Order: sequence, then structure tokens, then C-alpha cells
Amino acid sequence: MKLAQQHGLSIPYQLGEELGYGADGQVFKSLNDPSKVIKVCGLFQLPNHDLDQEYLQRSNVLDYLIQTPTTIHACVYEHVKLGEWSRDFDNHPQRYILYYCVMERLKELSEDEKKVFHSILSHEDRGIIKNFPLNKLRRILQGLGLGLEFSEEKVMVFLDKLKSSKVRHLDLHQRNVMVDNHGNYKLIDFDRCVLKD
Repeated sequence: MKLAQQHGLSIPYQLGEELGYGADGQVFKSLNDPSKVIKVCGLFQLPNHDLDQEYLQRSNVLDYLIQTPTTIHACVYEHVKLGEWSRDFDNHPQRYILYYCVMERLKELSEDEKKVFHSILSHEDRGIIKNFPLNKLRRILQGLGLGLEFSEEKVMVFLDKLKSSKVRHLDLHQRNVMVDNHGNYKLIDFDRCVLKD
């Protein structure tokens, strides 16, 4: 957001308090609509990476989620490229792109739900791949259910749909799972997603 302000950029939404941040951006409450959040994102050129291709990949995922909403992804309503610039970084010019997206506002998992998803989800950016067959997942969840409070059935529905989703999340972990008002689990943070062939 600081970079956007430095460039005199305005976003056509009133931003409320910051709800969270990560390597790719900041998430704010929307004062225009409390059921939505605004994520302001920065994508920076890295050595041996094509910035334009990476932005196109992100844009394609967001377009797909707008046109083909799913029950396991936060609803995406729009995304807009604010522009691209260059800065001096480590004595070299570095290109970057700023954009924002408007998404459904979700709720954090309970402490018990966080433990469940930490136990069963891959953490792909750390190289931890957990690819349990569904019958083993069911047994794991039944065991976790002895001490933790969560909806086993809703977790199983989420995982089943995750396996068949056209969107592959490359940063799967419990921090990128939230819950909607109906208790359904949904993924967030689409900056590290790709569309499967």
C-alpha cells in the first residue's frame, strides 16, 4: 500500500483496517461492503523469472475464479492492474507490478480447525507433500475428532473438491484456509496458484 501511495494511486474503494499481510500484499476491510475485502498486491521481478508471464499467470487464475466460482475458493469479484514501475534494489533496477483484487470476506479457522488442516494439508512451498488416500484421510480425521472440534464431513468435501479443482494452489497450508458463514472451508491467497492443463 505504501508503494501505491508513493505513486499517487487511488483504489475506488474505501479501505478499512488491515486484516492481514504476507509476502505478496496486504488485505483490508472494505468500508463500502463489509462482506468483501480488498487485497493490494505487489509482484516483483526476480532473477531468471519473467515478470510479465508471472502476472499473466496470476491474472488467468483470478479471471478463472471470477468466471467459474467454486465452493472451495474465496469468491473473487474483480482484479485490476494499477501499473508497473522500476526501483533500485540491491544496486540493480527491479521492475514491479501493483494490482488489487476484491474478494469475499471469510472468517479465521478455530484453533482446533487450524490443527486439523496443519495435520492433513501439504505445505508445498516447504516441500512437504501430503497426498493421503481418502480412506486414510477419513481415519486420520476420525482420530483427530476424538480431541478436536470440527466438521469431519465438511473437511472431507473440501479435500475431495481440492483434488479435482482446476486451480492448483502452490502454497497449501492451514493459514491459507478460512471458513465462510455457512461453515464451509475455502482457500485464499491466489498469488501462488496456477491453472492445471
